[in-house]
Amino acid sequence: MAKINGGATLWARQTIDSDIFYNKPDKWFKIWFYLINEVNHKDNKQFNRGSCFTKYEWIMEKTKATKNEVDHCIRWLKSATMITTLKATRGFIINVLNYNGYQSLENYKSDTKSDSKSDLKAKQKRNKSETKATLLNKNDKNDNNDNNVKKEYMDKVFLTEDEYKKLVDKFGENLTKDKIEELSLYMKSQGLEKKYKDHYATILTWDRKNNKTINKPTKFMGIDEALKILEGEKNE
Repeated sequence: MAKINGGATLWARQTIDSDIFYNKPDKWFKIWFYLINEVNHKDNKQFNRGSCFTKYEWIMEKTKATKNEVDHCIRWLKSATMITTLKATRGFIINVLNYNGYQSLENYKSDTKSDSKSDLKAKQKRNKSETKATLLNKNDKNDNNDNNVKKEYMDKVFLTEDEYKKLVDKFGENLTKDKIEELSLYMKSQGLEKKYKDHYATILTWDRKNNKTINKPTKFMGIDEALKILEGEKNE
């Protein structure tokens, strides 16, 4: 058989038991399938593996979904911690969480040849539980009561419990999550995971400079505007 052009994506058998396949509107899984196949399968200069730029119009064209269907699906995928998004000029950047895990063939191999069906079912159950776990509890282990230990609240963004509470007190929980998400996607897209050591201070500085620049209450920035503001922060 001749080789098939365009590469391939991996789908776990347990996908047919997932909420988006089994419980949600049919178009939602079509949108999810499209997004998985659109994000980068490897890192490039602009986006990491599992991320890409897209817009509602492209999704609607390929899936024949309405704008309302796309919007509700994207919102649900974010609430289920399956994706994160960052608004950009004329569209948005999407990042599929756990992409590396589900798109790595070695993760589907049995640990030993003697793995029983019950062992495999147990592994599938553990994987499903990990997928549904919230980002705020991702690194909670035995140090839940230690407010000085930094935890990963979003991919590559670390804060102590006290720092997170202070941000919530200042911005509210929803806006705090948006700011953490923006910082996470920015550092990943620019390869700056090791550049910013104090993420709490970075979020506050970003907000202060954003307010000075636009002289309005907090709002989403375009990616170009965000790059200029944080470039100034690096030079201070």
